[in-house]
Amino acid sequence: MEGGQTAAGFHASKVCVLVGASNPVGFCLAQSFLETGYRVAVGDLDPSDFSSLTAVSGTNLFPVKVNLNRDVYVNSMVDQVYLRWSRVDILVNIAFRRRELADPLSATDLGLDAVSNLIRVTSAFGSRLQGEELAVVNIAWFDEKTLLEADREAVLQAALRTTTSAMAKKYFNLGLRINAVHARNARSTSCIQSETLRTLVQAVQFLASSEMSGKLTGNVLDIDLKPEDIPFRG
Repeated sequence: MEGGQTAAGFHASKVCVLVGASNPVGFCLAQSFLETGYRVAVGDLDPSDFSSLTAVSGTNLFPVKVNLNRDVYVNSMVDQVYLRWSRVDILVNIAFRRRELADPLSATDLGLDAVSNLIRVTSAFGSRLQGEELAVVNIAWFDEKTLLEADREAVLQAALRTTTSAMAKKYFNLGLRINAVHARNARSTSCIQSETLRTLVQAVQFLASSEMSGKLTGNVLDIDLKPEDIPFRG
């Protein structure tokens, strides 16, 4: 960095919000953004998963309990984040669904559920911008414990791509850059052990950084499994 400024120091005043974060992807992203100097808010029904990060990050990590299916709870999270830090620079929406919740849903319902949450959260945070920019990254990710039938994954991927493109056009003149990442069946392991998770984190950081990706918006990056990441099934 110019003037000897470290990456952590450069990002010290910036805020990243991870929504739907109680899963390996959310944990890896929170850890990565904290290490590079961001203040990070993580929202999910059970943010207690981040207690180990809170111990080392202190007030730079803000866990928030939120039900993404209800406007009132999403708006409450927005209010809490802005009350605490007065800004949001990066918003990451993780469309993650555990098997016990996914199985009863049809492919169509699964897609509609993901789309409604992406729109709800992005709109809530986007409405608070006042001439500032917000980088939004949507993620569709399922680990090997939540493998979907081909039709369900195809529907979710199509929903992610269509919604990201539509929102990018809608918010183009309002300061929002909206892109997405689709990762297929990454293993539920740490970032150190999973090449796919490391690649996903790098993709999110690339899309979230205007210095690296410029004004890129409305795009979806697909991440395929590395051979060493393919789950063994005996």
